Amino acid sequence: MNRIAIYLNKSIDGVVYSSPTILERYATDRSMLKISPRIVAVPENTADIRRLARFSYQLSQKKVSLPITVRGSGNSKTGSDLGSGLVISTERMAAIQEIDVRQRLVRVQCGVKLAELKKALSLCGLDLPIQGNQTETIGGLIAKSASASNNTTPSTICDFIQSLEIVLSDGTLLELDSLPSYQFHRKKAAEGREGELYRAIDDLVEENWNHIANMPDYKKDRYGYSSLSAVKAKRNFSLIPLICGSEGTLGIISEVILRVEPVFDEPDYVAIPCKTATDYNFVSHELKRLKFTDIIVYDSELYNAIDTTGKTSRFLRKITNDGYIILANAKDDSQLERHRKFSKLRRALPDNIRIIRQDEENARDFAELEGALNAYLNDSSLTAYHLPIVDGVYIPSEHQEAFLNGVTALADSMKLPMAVYGSVSFDTFSIRPNLNPTTPTGRKKIIQFLGAYIKLVAENNGYPCGEAPEGRFMAIFANKFESPQTIDLYKKVKKIFDPTNILNPNIKYDTNIKTTLQHFRSDYNTGIIDRD
Repeated sequence: MNRIAIYLNKSIDGVVYSSPTILERYATDRSMLKISPRIVAVPENTADIRRLARFSYQLSQKKVSLPITVRGSGNSKTGSDLGSGLVISTERMAAIQEIDVRQRLVRVQCGVKLAELKKALSLCGLDLPIQGNQTETIGGLIAKSASASNNTTPSTICDFIQSLEIVLSDGTLLELDSLPSYQFHRKKAAEGREGELYRAIDDLVEENWNHIANMPDYKKDRYGYSSLSAVKAKRNFSLIPLICGSEGTLGIISEVILRVEPVFDEPDYVAIPCKTATDYNFVSHELKRLKFTDIIVYDSELYNAIDTTGKTSRFLRKITNDGYIILANAKDDSQLERHRKFSKLRRALPDNIRIIRQDEENARDFAELEGALNAYLNDSSLTAYHLPIVDGVYIPSEHQEAFLNGVTALADSMKLPMAVYGSVSFDTFSIRPNLNPTTPTGRKKIIQFLGAYIKLVAENNGYPCGEAPEGRFMAIFANKFESPQTIDLYKKVKKIFDPTNILNPNIKYDTNIKTTLQHFRSDYNTGIIDRD
């Protein structure tokens, strides 16, 4: 065990490791990158996190680098869970500390997994309607600004945060809330690190407001610190939006109080096959207009690719062999409202477009759709993988028909099957091309494909970071979308929160293309992959 690990083990209640076998477990996440940490710390509480941060900060004051990367369940697809210095794993900070049923609030530590929280809330008739892998931690979902699944308008986990506890790079503990004007001015006037932070961010927003006001909607483009536009409202000020989507670069999330919702009735799904992208465009527009929720699209190519897995959807074979299938949920409080919604949908769509509503007889067929997708995602050979390298691009609704046709053309030109699936509710699309990262030629084709695909996204006024921030890998391409002024603004935000640059450096705008590609791994054995 190295000297740093021995010293830190004396300082914290948790455990610090430097064994190569353990370090190897934390060297990969769901991305195409592999970076071995120097040491791994597993804290037990917030006090441990503060001691670890303070230690790294003190080293930085002496010009010794020990950068910190916070890791939840290791589900990042962009490499943001990886670091070459100190990796702090939140796996032991997994307590659900309090559920207030009357006020619909829950207080949890950062390492609580989404599935565990949902299970506990369901016993109280409550739910946190957040999209994401069920094994993801609450801290990780906040760090990537996960979307909310039950809303008919774009929403993220940020909208459900009541208050947030974070540790800054020097060990300072802050509790962040949405502050009315009088409390905000009191915070600004305070001495110490907290007052400095509020004054600096307020000045930055005021000086650059004309530029910030014209930045893309941060719920559609999660690049950098795009939520800077939501920090200062007319009657309140909050730093919480900045932490959402920051990927651990501004502060270490330790605890959070979340607002939750009553559990809805059982879902009431409808499936609509669409032969062409034009049909898809019309149907998706009507579903949004009628306020259906959880709208998902699957490319039938996805199901053509999995016949050999034994998980082929019989349901799909009955209704379509080509095109797309859209699933949507009529999630209303009353059966009468649901019936009205379905009636309006039937009148709005042409007679040649079928509508299949979920019932007792076909419930299993609907369930098979998700199983077929999971089979596809995990149907990789020894030399080719369905790589999650371009998940969740945002495409505005008016360009989606052209985008889907462009994907088909790209697949034909590269002779590469590309099945599309995504959230119509939030206008985000994912694609999993079957590519080979084990050879130089295969890796070259990956880069070639990414260049062409990101160009297609740009041509359709989209953003590559529509579902999650850029991390390390996607930053290589996403950085080209942003103006120098915007990147300079983000650098100033980072400097205010983390002046010595020890919190998850070399991601986002700060990524190093050469270094990132050096960490590109030649295999992709990650266990079972879930759809987020």
